[in-house]
Amino acid sequence: MEELPTKNSKIFIGLYIFFIFGAAMGDWKVVNQALGALPKVISAGALGLAFLYILWSGNFKNFKVLSRFSIMFSSIIIGIILCSVMIWILDLQSLGYIIKGVSKISYQLLNIAIVISAVYLFEEQAAKYTFFGITSANFVIILLGAATNGIGGAVKDMIANITSFGANEVIVNSKFIRAIEIHDITFVMGVFFLYFVFFCPGEKYRYVYAAVAMFLFFAGLKRIAFLSLLVAVLFALFCLLLGPKGQVRTLVITSIVIVIFCYFYIVIIQKGIFSRFLLDHDIELNGRERIYDFISNYYEVKPSYRGKGYEFCVQLLKTMRGTRDQVVAINAVHNDILKMYVEMGFWGFFLWIMGYYVYQTEWFITRCGEKVAVCFMAINIYMLVTYMTDNTMFYYWSSMIIRMIPMCVFFMPVKEQPQQVPLYRLSGFRLWLHQKRERDKLNRRKPRMKVE
Repeated sequence: MEELPTKNSKIFIGLYIFFIFGAAMGDWKVVNQALGALPKVISAGALGLAFLYILWSGNFKNFKVLSRFSIMFSSIIIGIILCSVMIWILDLQSLGYIIKGVSKISYQLLNIAIVISAVYLFEEQAAKYTFFGITSANFVIILLGAATNGIGGAVKDMIANITSFGANEVIVNSKFIRAIEIHDITFVMGVFFLYFVFFCPGEKYRYVYAAVAMFLFFAGLKRIAFLSLLVAVLFALFCLLLGPKGQVRTLVITSIVIVIFCYFYIVIIQKGIFSRFLLDHDIELNGRERIYDFISNYYEVKPSYRGKGYEFCVQLLKTMRGTRDQVVAINAVHNDILKMYVEMGFWGFFLWIMGYYVYQTEWFITRCGEKVAVCFMAINIYMLVTYMTDNTMFYYWSSMIIRMIPMCVFFMPVKEQPQQVPLYRLSGFRLWLHQKRERDKLNRRKPRMKVE
């Protein structure tokens, strides 16, 4: 089937980047405080673009493949909804409470629809155009912050923030740093860095884009993200040294290890071991340990614990606001792994963690191939480390990008580079690399799904 005209259409590309830019500007604190998450709706313009193009052209290219991606992504969200509804019914919650809880997670289904629409329109270019939109908004937010606080002072504060590695006193005393501290976009820049460095070899300016992503990553400076990125980079490098069979074994083992790790992570939090370890090593938790200790009164680590339902932790902390029971000034748990256990219960948590890491890893291996599966796991290892002390699991841009990038890698055309230099003239390393690539071609499994 012929290539979609939208893939290289300046009008479609420009409109899509504008929609993403407008939605990302909602992360600017001035707009966010006034409108909350409302600007995110602008990104639904991508869904409208795809719908209008289908009505006009009747072109259903790759719909079979895209529908499989959408079902796989949606099944995780629907599983969370069904598990929560069952818990709420058993707890005799009101219909209004159930509807409110379902609406809190259902926006993720819109997020998935936007991802599918973007990849339908632009295939492997969707991630790059999304990067352009988010990055443009990030730079505008930085410029607005600098204009408000002065260019010289802004540069000075940014250098101080980076050299102090995000010291609390620097952040508290700088209006500029607080203005550009846009959590979701900062975390996303780490994902884009991984993507451009490791998973899009055909992109001409990928190292330029990676450098831009790294600059914005440092500008936002989330300390846990540095550890996350280091772990993900080491994982990606290790997998790239392996052949296809070694990659599959590594992916399967890693997915199982993550499940075991998450369970024991809950145990050490519940017993206070995690907080004591960080405090003993002078790692600033900003009050997180008090939240963890407080929430430990509401759950048990045993098979009979059935959970409290989605968003319980957030609602619990909100009801404490302004009362003598308030443990800290923040209303978020800052620990998505703990939050999922408290809300989903023992068996719901295991179903979620098995579905998210084991099932999805196997799905990507068999249907998309080892390269896409490695991309999926590297990105999700990066995000997993952030889940340990932050609320990134259902952040809007994070959710969008971790779904979109593996799809874009799947849609990338395979281009075999011809060997220009005779083998006998290759150096030892280049000869080894050539032989490895040839072996990998033979051992690479054929994905079940194919791009049309």
